[in-house]
Amino acid sequence: MPVLSTSPFLQPARWRCPQNSPGRQRRHTLPASEFRCLSPEDAISVFEIEREAFISVSGDCPLHLDEIRHFLTLCPELSLGWFEEGRLVAFIIGSLWDQDRLSQ
Repeated sequence: MPVLSTSPFLQPARWRCPQNSPGRQRRHTLPASEFRCLSPEDAISVFEIEREAFISVSGDCPLHLDEIRHFLTLCPELSLGWFEEGRLVAFIIGSLWDQDRLSQ
């Protein structure tokens, strides 16, 4: 015997929320965590992490923000950042092992 759709869970929803209700508003959320190549826009976050690490160990930071930004402009594919909720929390970037590429 065929089962008719009498359950509200099986029937298509016919009601709509008003456009201005809080539950209806679109929310733009960032992924909980993601890995991606760094971009020149990430240079400030990279610099802040590096500065904290260098200052805690040696009291001085030999890096400059412009150098990091320049590197990430030339070779973003030589970097990888780990982002949690849109915030850079860890990264690894290439070094002088690719000196030829960096000097072009």
